[in-house]
Amino acid sequence: MVNDMVRKLILLWLVAASLANMAMAQGHKIQIKFSHYFPQKVRLAYYYEDKQYLQVDSAAQSGNIVTFEGKNNLPAGIYSVILDSSHVSFEILIDKQNQNFQMKCDVQDPQKTMKVTGSEMNARFFDYQRMMTDFIRRTSELDTARKYAAASDTAAIDKKISALDSEIEAAWKKTAADNEGTFLADILNCMHARNYGYDQMYDYVNFQQSGLIRTPFYYNVIRAHIARYLNANASHYEIIRKNDWLISKTLGNADMYHYMTAYMLNFYRTFFKLGINEVFVHLADRYFLSDTVKNLPPENRAMIKEQRDIYAASMPGSDAKNIRMAKTLTGDSLNILSGNHQTVFLLFWSNGCGHCDSAENALKYYYSELQRHNVSVITVNNDKHSIETLRQNTQKKKFPWLDVCDIEEKSFYRQYYYVVSTPVMYVIDEKNRILQKVVGEDQITETAKRYSGN
Repeated sequence: MVNDMVRKLILLWLVAASLANMAMAQGHKIQIKFSHYFPQKVRLAYYYEDKQYLQVDSAAQSGNIVTFEGKNNLPAGIYSVILDSSHVSFEILIDKQNQNFQMKCDVQDPQKTMKVTGSEMNARFFDYQRMMTDFIRRTSELDTARKYAAASDTAAIDKKISALDSEIEAAWKKTAADNEGTFLADILNCMHARNYGYDQMYDYVNFQQSGLIRTPFYYNVIRAHIARYLNANASHYEIIRKNDWLISKTLGNADMYHYMTAYMLNFYRTFFKLGINEVFVHLADRYFLSDTVKNLPPENRAMIKEQRDIYAASMPGSDAKNIRMAKTLTGDSLNILSGNHQTVFLLFWSNGCGHCDSAENALKYYYSELQRHNVSVITVNNDKHSIETLRQNTQKKKFPWLDVCDIEEKSFYRQYYYVVSTPVMYVIDEKNRILQKVVGEDQITETAKRYSGN
């Protein structure tokens, strides 16, 4: 079975692609002069999603001057300069255009004392940080005042808090507008995108700015997009349509396109919910196996294809997997669809599941009519049990049909039939093709009624 190696391989591929782009660049040289400094290891790390990864393990040093220098450009993004022994760190911006600049500051308060030459963008970035630090201080003071205020005073304090919130919003918007067309503006807009709700947040993201990949903000926008439709219980058709729409915004920028498609593929591979397997199969077919995503190594493509085929196995129109299961009464095993020459209702159920009980009762009620219409029933217990427990289940349930279980957990039926909740039932024709996936007691009851001729 495919495991987390898919994600690791895709991440390595994305990093390799970035390095390939860097090889054609002019190089970087970032020099920092510190006051109150003693020699120590100084590292450079970049953001990737909600984590940081080491870019340079240690800068070159001469006295109180440290230098990050290399022949290739660094990928654009937000970077952290980390002074190991001082437990001090601060962030800088790296864009594609200018990677040669100088900084000087006091180790005791880098943000407050920072001066930048050769990078107007970073000079303005530190101005912005200092402004936001003051806003945070004022917000904290108001929050504290409200906490200890008399009830009669809270309305006035709330009014001040609201006014300060508006001031903060105006400040970042002005900074973004004053720096329109720069990486700084793209970062600020993307940072605040989620403040504006699902319908407007996309307007604040420059989907052609690959530097956003190495910030926490672009990743958060994609997560919010995915959550929007999952929380609304949207159909897989709607999820697929909206994902394709969002991916289309990255066309023209290979880094942004590769990142978004890879992130979505990995998310839907590991988020288990009925219908999500169809989203994964669509992503795999449209963007990876059709070679729309270029330069994907063969081993990555092969692993994606393997996972895609497993998830596609449970989709209507696919050949149903003839899995080998243990018979509950005797303990011997059989291939459940072998010798089948009629329509089969294949129901997956669990102990203690009230909806499963209702679905089973509906199948019992219509069972004789289903048989008359050449429909057989096979149930699969989704719990892990001993043979003795299965015998007890059979005596308790009194099923008139074959009930089976994968005692040794070797059939992989949960993957092949995408059993992430119960009850779920598949309608399989006489040629062992999946005709329909039926979810929940109401749909199962309606299907049983229809196939019984009622």
